[in-house]
Amino acid sequence: MIEHHTKVKGDVAVAKAIADLTARGYVVFTPVFSEHLPFDLVVWKDNEFIRIQVKYSSFGKVAGYTCWNDKKGTHQRKYKTGDFECYAIYLPEKDRVIYPSIDYRGVNIRTELPNSPTPFYWWEDFLKLGSKAEKRKLEDFGVKVKIHKAYKARINTRKVERPSKKELEKLVWEKPTTQIAQTFGVSDQAVAKWCKAYKIKKPPRGYWAKKQHGKI
Repeated sequence: MIEHHTKVKGDVAVAKAIADLTARGYVVFTPVFSEHLPFDLVVWKDNEFIRIQVKYSSFGKVAGYTCWNDKKGTHQRKYKTGDFECYAIYLPEKDRVIYPSIDYRGVNIRTELPNSPTPFYWWEDFLKLGSKAEKRKLEDFGVKVKIHKAYKARINTRKVERPSKKELEKLVWEKPTTQIAQTFGVSDQAVAKWCKAYKIKKPPRGYWAKKQHGKI
């Protein structure tokens, strides 16, 4: 693997992404009038435009924010849904580009199998533009891992089984999180983690108060 200095990693990633996208049959456009757009490239194919944020990642980390410097100092802004459709992440250790959806901002995508039974995202599941994938387990790769007794005990002491995505998605729009938590005998934070794990959109702040006063 060729080592690159930080200042040229971005250029390497853009060059690799453009080459890969062109080989896939996309027409690639590069914005030239603004350096602060939330995306680096726009591609076109089959009458569809897709905005892409390009990144260089040695460890499979999907950046959830952008940084830039000017005379006022260093600035940082988190990416939001709608900023672009997907990433183009160049993985130098694989010399490949992956294209996870913007929904995966902030997560880690593994390029090597871990030594832990914890589920993980795998890089080969993100080779298509706007890819969305479920976490994998080592068993999916035919690898058997001996689970430590302490880890197994922690799993066995879990008292509440998480509801299905369909069930939870219905519940969050029927009653406040506090009531859902009471139903399952868990904390508000536990319900919030379930929603995050399932990528379920919750009612906005103030929703239940407005509904109570007949404003929704």
